[in-house]
Amino acid sequence: MKSVIIVGAGVVGLMCAARLAKAGARVTVLEAHDENTTVWGPTASASAAGMLSPLTEGSSPHQGLALRSLDLWRAWRNGSAWADAVRFDGGVVAGAKAANVLERAQAAGREAQLLSVGAFRKRTGFAAEVEGSVFLADEGFADPLRTLSGLVMDARAHGVLVNFKQDVLDLTANKVGTYLGATFEADIVVLTPGVWTIEKMIDMAPALRLVRPAKGCLVPVNLNHGLAPSLHGSGFYLAQQRDQVVLGSTMDFDRTDRSIDPTQVEGLFAAADALLPGEVRLTPKPWTGIRPMSPDGWPMIGPSGDVLIAAGHSRNGWLLAPITAEIITAYVMGSAIPPEWAALSPDRFGQA
Repeated sequence: MKSVIIVGAGVVGLMCAARLAKAGARVTVLEAHDENTTVWGPTASASAAGMLSPLTEGSSPHQGLALRSLDLWRAWRNGSAWADAVRFDGGVVAGAKAANVLERAQAAGREAQLLSVGAFRKRTGFAAEVEGSVFLADEGFADPLRTLSGLVMDARAHGVLVNFKQDVLDLTANKVGTYLGATFEADIVVLTPGVWTIEKMIDMAPALRLVRPAKGCLVPVNLNHGLAPSLHGSGFYLAQQRDQVVLGSTMDFDRTDRSIDPTQVEGLFAAADALLPGEVRLTPKPWTGIRPMSPDGWPMIGPSGDVLIAAGHSRNGWLLAPITAEIITAYVMGSAIPPEWAALSPDRFGQA
């Protein structure tokens, strides 16, 4: 039986842990922070919007993997401890990029349809006269906090030892020591640290030096109705979380502070109000999260130095968590790595 230590209990780390355990590995997860995370905490997964949007980020050679990952979310939801937190209501794209999104969806053989003004109103509940929007059936949403708690439950149910408040002090290819004085040993170490990477992790996995922080802001808003499909407009998106709708889409590189920039909030609101005049109302307490960005915006999954990494997922950490778990499991178990998976190897950037 392979033994594995995973450093990091965000959505990627927890999804990898559960998948490895189901494949027969003995898995230990180490997380520096508290189990009861909030949107104001340091965990990027908790402060994210949670949209599962494989077709809205622009054309990419990796789009097939993004769609496959959405399919895995569907396949793995039934019977999971997080089933009530994930839904597949689709998404609506309005504005200049709608036509390109429709073309990409059709080329991929995925269901998409051009919406009339009336159909837009029916799908979204908004009264605005929006022409030329597109409905995508292949889009979903995972409520971050509820899904994370369910993933911990799932992992533990499959025998994973999930250890919170175990901040890593040092590590080797087979051993991790923490500031609490604990030492964990395994055949393989997998690092899924987000942007919070200590120098000793970078020494072990040089590709982690390429991960760049990008600060994003989310603003809770009031609407006159709930929102089933997420809405992507020019310069903003709206998504229905468990108990609120959030407005977002900012990207501020090389920032790790969690302060709120009022001009960004104003910019998001102005973009939403331009498409939906008078229908979106700001509420107090916006928050920020720090996304881990790779140089090309796609994750680095595979060997780096003497360990495995799953890092730099950028805006698609939630979407790509299942396919990341599949790839990491293949590396750990010594299975064949198909070319489309190998294309996400850290080696694509050369020596970090």
